Amino acid sequence: MGLIKRKAKTPAKPPKFEENPNLKKLSLFITIVNRGHAGAITKIFQRVEVAAQFVQRGNGTASKDIMGILGIEDSRKDVVFSLIKEENIEEVKPELEAYFSASKFNRGVGMAIPMKSIVGVTLYKFLTNTI
Repeated sequence: MGLIKRKAKTPAKPPKFEENPNLKKLSLFITIVNRGHAGAITKIFQRVEVAAQFVQRGNGTASKDIMGILGIEDSRKDVVFSLIKEENIEEVKPELEAYFSASKFNRGVGMAIPMKSIVGVTLYKFLTNTI
């Protein structure tokens, strides 16, 4: 009498990470403010759990004549790069608007650029605070 061989069950493959319906879309939010105001901007973004922020110093490119017409005294700027979940952008906008309108010295501009892809699951999890 022979033994009947059973076919080993193959474990079900987990779905690909990209197919996870709970993935959060990320954007790079760039804010340009007067020199010395980057700290206030980074605090606003920290309230919505931004995982990474970078501050870079910059200079405006307007000529002295244009700066005089616009009433700009200093062309030195701080540029704040914040990686933010797209769902939190609408939450941060009113705070930025309130900051910019609080004083004539709190002037700046902000823009969000959607990120279409990120290399590596671990990096994505870090940036979305899901690690």
